[in-house]
Amino acid sequence: MKRPLVFIHGIFGSIFVPTLVGKTWGFGPASYIYEPFIDNLKTLGYTEGKNLFICYYEWWKNIPDCINTLMSKINEAKIKNGVDKVDVICHSMGGLLARSYVQSGFYKNDIDKLIFLATPHYGSANAYYAWEGGAVPPDNDEDFINILLRGFLWAIGKIKGEKNELMIIRNYISSVKDLMPSREYGNYIFKYPIKSNKIIFKNILYMKEQNDFLNDLNNSIDKLYGRVQDIYVFSGNTIYTNKFIQVKESNDDVLWPDGAAIGVVRDDKGDGTVLKKSALGVIGKQYILNVGHGGILNASILYLKEILGLEEAPKLSFFEKIASFISILTDNKVLILERGQKLKKYNVFGKVNWYMGFNESGEYHFQTSDLSAKSIFIHTNKGHFVKTIRPPRRFRSNKLVLFVDRKGNFEIKD
Repeated sequence: MKRPLVFIHGIFGSIFVPTLVGKTWGFGPASYIYEPFIDNLKTLGYTEGKNLFICYYEWWKNIPDCINTLMSKINEAKIKNGVDKVDVICHSMGGLLARSYVQSGFYKNDIDKLIFLATPHYGSANAYYAWEGGAVPPDNDEDFINILLRGFLWAIGKIKGEKNELMIIRNYISSVKDLMPSREYGNYIFKYPIKSNKIIFKNILYMKEQNDFLNDLNNSIDKLYGRVQDIYVFSGNTIYTNKFIQVKESNDDVLWPDGAAIGVVRDDKGDGTVLKKSALGVIGKQYILNVGHGGILNASILYLKEILGLEEAPKLSFFEKIASFISILTDNKVLILERGQKLKKYNVFGKVNWYMGFNESGEYHFQTSDLSAKSIFIHTNKGHFVKTIRPPRRFRSNKLVLFVDRKGNFEIKD
């Protein structure tokens, strides 16, 4: 009998909708990368709720604050299967949650195989942009994590009534700090003075913003090795990934306290989000795959079949590279009438509607019956912007029409 499997998603990986009987959880907009992976696990013989359990958690909180949620899900899997241990697969930040549990005083010796997929064990330079400057990190192509970051910044800002994106992250997505580079990452921000023609790195030990969580976790890594014997570590590769950040002096203790980002150095030894060095930051059997941060999920399936000791031959489904997309966020008082291909609709925290689709084209109509002006957030691979819809007035329509082609080009008519 195969051991029950618990899957832990990464940051931005789930949303909930309040109901009369509690919260209903799902992957939400992250379904595009996680649902194909779950489907592939099912082809290996797993059944959700029976021997496959998804650990949805409040990813916006500091990682240690989510340990109880993971413990509850593992306990559920053990009870339903009458076993004392489970296997765990974790993607990205989910791996740091798994480590937090294993290396804590709450650990119950109930994980057999622990599988890390693109987990930033040494952190990620991308988190510097968000935590220090409230900014979306630069990338070569549209990164799915960036799509989700922009969307959640807008959604949480609308819900909380906060317009300052740095304050949204600092106050409502504190987990971003837990993804900042740790000491093991090494020095990563630098100045390039024109006069001396010399690159000067800032010592990570003297940076104002420190990732105390990950520093402490890595200091106690021997607990991980002593408590879990079978560890498997996957890293993406050949995708240019932000490695070093060029900064200029900042006199602000809140905004860019360690320097305002003005440039970046990339390395192709990574998955576009996490460097290979960081993903391989724990000792275990290593797998290096030439895929990106999201693509590593489905690319790992054939290896997971062997690791988990399964016989079934999987019929794989993939979602690897984004060609074009459209992402539309509205509050519940703005109605979108869809034309052309149908977008998937998600409700975020019961307060914001999020429409998303890939390779979408068509005509989309927006309208509101509310007396106050309402705004919508529109994001395609050709750009993103906020547009205001005003209520009906004399000689003025309250409708707004968005035209999008399959390459992500857009035009607005109102």
